[in-house]
Amino acid sequence: MEEFRLLGKVNKPIRRIVSLAPSLTETLFFLGLGERVVGVTEQCDFPPEAREREKIGSFIEPDLGKISRLKPDLILALGRIHEKFFEEASGGDLPLISLPSTKSVEDIFCLMEEIAKLAGEEEKGKSLTGSLRERLKLVKERVKPFPPPRVFRLMIEDPIVTPTSSSYQWDAIRLAGGKPMPLEFEEPYTPVKLEEILRFDPQVILSCGVRNGEKPRRRCPGCRAQNPPCQRIVEEIGKWEGWRETQAAGEGRIYPIPCELICRPGPRLVEGIELMSKLFHRGSNDRH
Repeated sequence: MEEFRLLGKVNKPIRRIVSLAPSLTETLFFLGLGERVVGVTEQCDFPPEAREREKIGSFIEPDLGKISRLKPDLILALGRIHEKFFEEASGGDLPLISLPSTKSVEDIFCLMEEIAKLAGEEEKGKSLTGSLRERLKLVKERVKPFPPPRVFRLMIEDPIVTPTSSSYQWDAIRLAGGKPMPLEFEEPYTPVKLEEILRFDPQVILSCGVRNGEKPRRRCPGCRAQNPPCQRIVEEIGKWEGWRETQAAGEGRIYPIPCELICRPGPRLVEGIELMSKLFHRGSNDRH
């Protein structure tokens, strides 16, 4: 994992924390640091208590003025997403830490432990991440006897984008007992052609969205997409040109997975892995 980038000086002890991403907010509350969180983004909706914190703008465009007025001891940002904000804040002396990209689930756990250490809660952080590792261990033991199905993770369809082996999502699919599409790239996400997917012939397709007849998911604050993936009816994917030729479509194994359980590199990702393990081995789990 890459190194942290620090701008300014972190104030110790850390009593006031601003989070610039939903995954970081979830992590802070999971680590028992929720009472120290004084500012979050408009998209930070979990746990429910996070919605009561001061809003500092959107996930993509945090408001530097609002953040400064909160007088934080620590600001947590994501390197890949908040590069522009990091440059904007470089003229001041804010206690801003830019966190590295996570390429695996274990990277996420290590990052959580580092955040706990920063906050002076190192032992508590190790204990809590240890509980997540134990849950993963149970999943690995449960799926070990079964052959891994070929799994394609559909993010957006125009162009078709999916995780690569440099993404924690790819790693999460693998840990859940699936065989993700073999894409060895440095970038965590990549566009792929339909022809490549058909050659891979996924046995399972995972997509953000809902099943036919289910209530549409709530749009994230600030979402302007005409057809956001979270509103997608997943059964329709199996009717698309080309996609209906896949084994997944033929066997009706196109499943929705909540965005918050796979798109956020935080503690609930383990819940997403547990869910995927059941979807990948549906039937097999019923017999064992």
